[in-house]
Amino acid sequence: MLQLIRVIWALVILVNLSAVMWFILGTTANFQRGIDLVSTVVLVYFGIPSILLIILSIILLFKRWPSSSSWSIIGVFIIIICMLSLSSILFKNVNTSGWLTENITTDTLQTTADGQYEYQLELINLFQKNSYARLYLKNVSTGEEIRIPLEIPVTNIRGLSEGKVNYWIALEATSKRDVFILYTTSKFPLPNEKYEIDVKIGKAMKVQ
Repeated sequence: MLQLIRVIWALVILVNLSAVMWFILGTTANFQRGIDLVSTVVLVYFGIPSILLIILSIILLFKRWPSSSSWSIIGVFIIIICMLSLSSILFKNVNTSGWLTENITTDTLQTTADGQYEYQLELINLFQKNSYARLYLKNVSTGEEIRIPLEIPVTNIRGLSEGKVNYWIALEATSKRDVFILYTTSKFPLPNEKYEIDVKIGKAMKVQ
């Protein structure tokens, strides 16, 4: 009986440890961003107690606890219940956005002057080390969607003001078919960035 309790206890330790690690990975987007205020509170109130219970449990297991005493068995079950409760809270509060799923920030959808394309700027995982930008295009007549990577240094952005309507980029037609000039507006934290967009090959080239 005591051996079975120890096995169950060891499995709960692994579950609790997994919950702590999963929470840290999720809230830091696999260490691509800092922990925000809400996640810090969750970590302090639930993560740290979990770590302390894990350490305590390992020490007690090495000491061949619980003993045959009914009080030690009750104590183990209390610890197990606490660890499972904390694990549940940590798993529920994991944010996988910006890691397992993209966190996308966009400006207001616009249409090119010729009415051929709808477009907007997409900022992926903003304020993270793995952030980047791309141009979203949709052919109005066919519904085809295209996303073209941009070399905008979005990791230099420290803040972004958002209103009900945001125009961070503009596309201007050129003499060539399906070739546009994209530039960032004064409303964007990095204004005056300029790129030549070739829709046909799905490529952007920075214009000096």
